[in-house]
Amino acid sequence: MIDLSYDFIITLQNEVLRQFGVDNLQPNQCKHLAQAILNQTGKLVSETTLKRVFGFAVTQHSFSRYTLNTLAQYCRFKDWEDFQAHYYKKTLRPSAQTDHSRWADVKKRAAAVSHYTLLTLKNRCGVPFDHTVPRQYCLSHIERFLESDYAATVFIAPAGWGKSMALVHAAEHFWFGRDPVYQQDICWFINAHAAGSLLVKGFSLSAWLDNQLNLGNGENFREYFSANAHEKGGRLVLIIDGFDELAMGADKLKMLYNKLEDFVYSNDEHPWVKVILSIRSGTWGDVFQQSTQYPAFRRYWYLGPEMDEETNTNIPLLTEQEVKSVLYNCEYEPATVRLFSENFLQKLRHPYYLQLFCQLSSTPDQSFVDENLSLYEIISRFILNRVFNSPNNTFKIKIIEKLLLLLDMGKDGLYTDKSKLLNQNADLFPAYKELIADNILVEENLSQEIMFNVKVRFAHNFLLEYFTAMHFIQRHGSELSEELVQTVINYFPQSPFRISVLKWLLRYAITNDQVKGIQYIFQQPLNTVGKAHLLEYVVLHYQQEGNHQPQLSRIFPPGYFRKNPISNFISDDFIHFKKRKMLNTLLGMAESPEDKLKIRCNLFVMALMQLDAEQCEVELANIKKLCTADEAVMAMWINPYEAFLFIYEYLKFGIMNEAAREKIYHYAQCWSFPEKQPFTVSEEAVYRAICFIFLLLGDPQQLLNFTQRLFKEHPSILFNRTDPFRLMMLCWKAQAHLDTGDIASAKRINTHVERILKQYNTDFFNGRHLETLQKIIAASIYYRESDFNKAIRAAESAMDMAQKLDFKIFSLLNYGVLNRIYQHLQMDKQKKDALQKIESIRESTSFKQALPHFL
Repeated sequence: MIDLSYDFIITLQNEVLRQFGVDNLQPNQCKHLAQAILNQTGKLVSETTLKRVFGFAVTQHSFSRYTLNTLAQYCRFKDWEDFQAHYYKKTLRPSAQTDHSRWADVKKRAAAVSHYTLLTLKNRCGVPFDHTVPRQYCLSHIERFLESDYAATVFIAPAGWGKSMALVHAAEHFWFGRDPVYQQDICWFINAHAAGSLLVKGFSLSAWLDNQLNLGNGENFREYFSANAHEKGGRLVLIIDGFDELAMGADKLKMLYNKLEDFVYSNDEHPWVKVILSIRSGTWGDVFQQSTQYPAFRRYWYLGPEMDEETNTNIPLLTEQEVKSVLYNCEYEPATVRLFSENFLQKLRHPYYLQLFCQLSSTPDQSFVDENLSLYEIISRFILNRVFNSPNNTFKIKIIEKLLLLLDMGKDGLYTDKSKLLNQNADLFPAYKELIADNILVEENLSQEIMFNVKVRFAHNFLLEYFTAMHFIQRHGSELSEELVQTVINYFPQSPFRISVLKWLLRYAITNDQVKGIQYIFQQPLNTVGKAHLLEYVVLHYQQEGNHQPQLSRIFPPGYFRKNPISNFISDDFIHFKKRKMLNTLLGMAESPEDKLKIRCNLFVMALMQLDAEQCEVELANIKKLCTADEAVMAMWINPYEAFLFIYEYLKFGIMNEAAREKIYHYAQCWSFPEKQPFTVSEEAVYRAICFIFLLLGDPQQLLNFTQRLFKEHPSILFNRTDPFRLMMLCWKAQAHLDTGDIASAKRINTHVERILKQYNTDFFNGRHLETLQKIIAASIYYRESDFNKAIRAAESAMDMAQKLDFKIFSLLNYGVLNRIYQHLQMDKQKKDALQKIESIRESTSFKQALPHFL
């Protein structure tokens, strides 16, 4: 009889798949496979058992003889013994080349168990394992450990940090890949369930290993190979993953780790035996905190250079390149990934957030739309899994509610005392530790003394925003009523935080189909920027749903946008190519000619910035129709269509419309400002176009005169500090000062704009083109002042933003600055690279006059 072992499990899996007619099995197919087995054999193997066999669920014991016999019969064998005998003769018959040594025999058995563990972990991965990537830090950590005198090492991090997948990649890299680094080592990779229960019952890890490795004759594995070193091929590396998943009390867990420590310390005489573990931060703090104080611990355990004693973490977040590699593997186009903001990429460095983001886009109906919208979905799923669906959810919610009250929803700051939060309530401690381990809450010691002034805060502001919104919803009976919205508006001052809370309320109302609640939010006296962000969020959400127009019509019925013009919401923030789809959606909802003109002008400017002549032509045709249909617009001394047409013809053909030029240069004679009247959409479009035309024609004096006259005749715009139109005019004024030789004035204005952009939340300038232009001007100022280091840094930062936005005009302006810097510093290689990029822009556009006028 052949011994029951793991050796043929993987072969059995492959045969079952071949019989079932698939190459890879998905969890949702286990139900159909169970039915196929029942139909063929007349025997039932449950869906849950099949998930354990194929590694989709944790197995805490060997498979029953009944299960193995039934699967073998499904593959048309008599039973499990017949299956093993067949494949033993076929693949494992001894040959002249076979290594008969004891080391090779143990290595083969260890490999069979390890391969099954690897398969189990791969199948439990949150994204397809083929989409994941090795983490270079973890590989280096293990390599340093293996080449050292340390007996054990450990990966310590919160849940969802990617510890198990890091071990899988490391095991394949060093021992089980196509070309493993350490081919002679024995790697025994197990899940803690395989040994945990036996260790608790009294077995030592050494005895368990002897039993599993089965040298026979009662021989001790370590002593045998230490005494017969000539038979030893390399190291024995024991990898144990999943201790945190063991369902046992703290006392038993402590006993288990004591046995593990005993085994590690007993390897002093067997330095070729190495142990690698993965442990959650909370477990490490509970079990090993005291041990780490002893000198012997540091002599035996390698914790790595990244060990953070406060957070109990020794694995850094994913690198930006590792994040991008995973996204590429998940079939995100490199051009799309390059457009992700730095802030968003930083969040995706958390492995669990990256996993959730990839899951959002894993099905055709959940394709990527907007990184901001995706972030809300990621956070929502994260909290659902780690708080509301967790075993300690009641205590976790109680802790979070108390923290919100102590912080007064963030109005009293972001920190509170740990002692006040827990109030020595022992029932809360386990849930609190999980909240810390899951990176929902963070502890910080703000005292110079050791742990005397421990403060607690939410790990990220968006978690505070989420729980604040949920707090108000729960207090108002889970209904987004007018009273609830009014309470939030009155409770918080006008701020980015209030807008973020309202976005969470919007998401809740959308998810629960509470249309009235959405309408209540838009009826509030919010500022223009705030309403713009909320409107954008709603439109993006329903765009993701697919058939968005009917849902939006329910929220914004006919007549709504006549009373609340869209043009009041749309600012320079919307000049971003990723917002083109959203603007087209708003175009379908627009009811007034001014709203339609505003959207069309924005679309033209976006196409112009991208030097997309063909799209400019399309938008020009639409702008012409809107202008000719409006008598007031046609009565202007120059209307938006004429101004934009002048730019288009000059860039495309090098033609200058003399009649339009005459109107533009004699603006002072035709210009009149009605007192205390805001700009119309048409006027604002014309003023923007005129600034651009003076820049295009290389006439900085006229640009300076125009911007000075504009601020003089219409002083009210000076007092709206964050108005994007004002900031854009200030940028052009600074550029004009610079080009006329007044560097001091240019620097003063540019510094003011930079301060405004930094002072106010960058989310309110998500178009980023204002910041790009400001940095281009700053680089020119630094160059004129001969501060070349600052000039290069500013210009390269501007270039990075311009390329992400795909604003080719800004890229050309910036290349002009960089070219002068490189030439002055004799940086020939950089200058050559810049010229090549300029050439690629020239080849990509039919605006052939763009290069000579912007460089």
